[in-house]
Amino acid sequence: MKFMQDYKENLLKLDADNSDDLISNGSKDHAQALIYQFLEGAKKSINITSTSLSVYNTDKIVRALGVALKNNITVKVLIDDYQGSKLDGNRFLAKCLQSNACTVKTYDKPLKAHIVTRDKGAFRYCDNPGSNIAVASFNHPNIVKNAEEKIFGDFFEQQPDYTTA
Repeated sequence: MKFMQDYKENLLKLDADNSDDLISNGSKDHAQALIYQFLEGAKKSINITSTSLSVYNTDKIVRALGVALKNNITVKVLIDDYQGSKLDGNRFLAKCLQSNACTVKTYDKPLKAHIVTRDKGAFRYCDNPGSNIAVASFNHPNIVKNAEEKIFGDFFEQQPDYTTA
């Protein structure tokens, strides 16, 4: 537990310092701590690609999403269309779908990476959706710009809206 507390404190410091250090993300707990910090520190936007949003489905992350949405943070979520019942009961998805500030789209192929961007500088990138091994940073605007242009711009807008039917 001390290790996770140290990890969370380090994230908070790196975020406050707008650090460009690369952050290792080697577990589900790390992923959840990073996602929480991204939501907590958001000023304008959060963009997410995920196959099932399972790592987002915690009380703490759903509460942080609720606060972000109340603060008019724009949230874009792209999920692949192969998940079916895996999304049933996902509280993060349900909270998103209740807000006009959140747009959820689907992609008709399996996603090859999980990506989260925040505002114009922070990112988390996992190129193996079956694992929680990823890299992140709070200040790499060129990486975020590339992701936002290639994924969360026109490509995102061309995808169909997520429907529960």
